[in-house]
Amino acid sequence: MAFKNIGPIVFLAPGATATWIYSYSTDMGPQFACADIKFMGRGGGGHNPSPSPIFRAHNQCKQLQRSGNATYYVSITNEGEGGGYHNLQGGGLT
Repeated sequence: MAFKNIGPIVFLAPGATATWIYSYSTDMGPQFACADIKFMGRGGGGHNPSPSPIFRAHNQCKQLQRSGNATYYVSITNEGEGGGYHNLQGGGLT
């Protein structure tokens, strides 16, 4: 099951990291999440003179509770020279 545009839109400055937590009421198996990059217009026909962000997904983790709920974790770090906005996209590996 794929997902896109999940969660609030978050700004990351260069070098900043956001940790995301998402869950399901059942074990969905292996899941992968990465940044769903958003382009916020600055006017001028969408021209953005600043460098683009580079978002790296890492520290993918899964926790299974006794209730059967599965919680997934991912960290997103901006390794670019410019800031940028994102939320999450991803899906199962099967």
